Amino acid sequence: MTTRRALLTRLGLLAAAGGAVFLLRDRIPWPPLTPRFADGKPTPWLPLPPRGLAEIDVTVNGTPLRAVVDTGAQFSAIDRATAQRLNLPRTLAAPILAYGVTGRPTLTHTVGLDLALPGLRVDGIHAAALDLAAIARVTARDFQLLIGRDVLNEVVFELDFVRSRARFGAPGQLIRPGAASTIPIVRRHGAPLVEVKLDGHPLQLLLDTGASGSIALTEDAARAAGLLAPGRAVREARSVGLGGLSLDRVVRARTLQIGAIDARAADIQIYAPGAHAPAPTGLLGSGFLRPFRAVVDLPGDRLHIFGPDVVLVPPPPEQTR
Repeated sequence: MTTRRALLTRLGLLAAAGGAVFLLRDRIPWPPLTPRFADGKPTPWLPLPPRGLAEIDVTVNGTPLRAVVDTGAQFSAIDRATAQRLNLPRTLAAPILAYGVTGRPTLTHTVGLDLALPGLRVDGIHAAALDLAAIARVTARDFQLLIGRDVLNEVVFELDFVRSRARFGAPGQLIRPGAASTIPIVRRHGAPLVEVKLDGHPLQLLLDTGASGSIALTEDAARAAGLLAPGRAVREARSVGLGGLSLDRVVRARTLQIGAIDARAADIQIYAPGAHAPAPTGLLGSGFLRPFRAVVDLPGDRLHIFGPDVVLVPPPPEQTR
């Protein structure tokens, strides 16, 4: 039986986040987005759920919706049925393919929408129409929109899971409150990657605020890092995403280093990437950021993390649905 813990805390949105919207849109010259902040100031603090992802209330063309802020998604996406209900216009006549990290690609199209939330408005977004409702149902979440890197590359996003709040600012606007560990972001085909060491082995992982787990690796990356060596304890877990449910494995890394942050142990989920999917080596999800306050500065290619110098990442207690 799939537990709610397995879906929510073990990379429950592996593909809906986790680089869900890898599209053939790379070759299409979409016009850049221009976020507009009220009075030129950062947004007020927006409430987050006590558990889960970076989920916020927004409006799309004046209709209230629930959105996940997702640095792992190449482009924003909206639930297909919601797009039909709002009568959002198609912005591309030809169909396109959307790839999740796991599973098969999805044939879809794009629609135009205007996004608004307190203190911020972004008009003219070209969003992929995907079956997000199916993922929301299985994970017991309620969201209809993914805010992807087409928007996040133009703003700074501050995420404070400790106080269950988040906010947005213009590039260079948000000031780091206190000492922080600043981690450089490296871009590969536009994807934001951060360097992580697992048991001393260096890896570059996709920064993915839309993935509920801490760290996930492909089988090849896990094997190269020695996490699948004989004698390592392995257990099963499930994840859900754009490609449906998948059966994964979980192993424990003895040490985890990200910048100046050291962890004594961390659970690592191992997944099999979908055939022909442009899957990253691995994901650094919101589960890692949960004990901290972080500033995700994609325009400046930096991640600022402040909080405890040492973070423990124990396995969560079992909870049935």
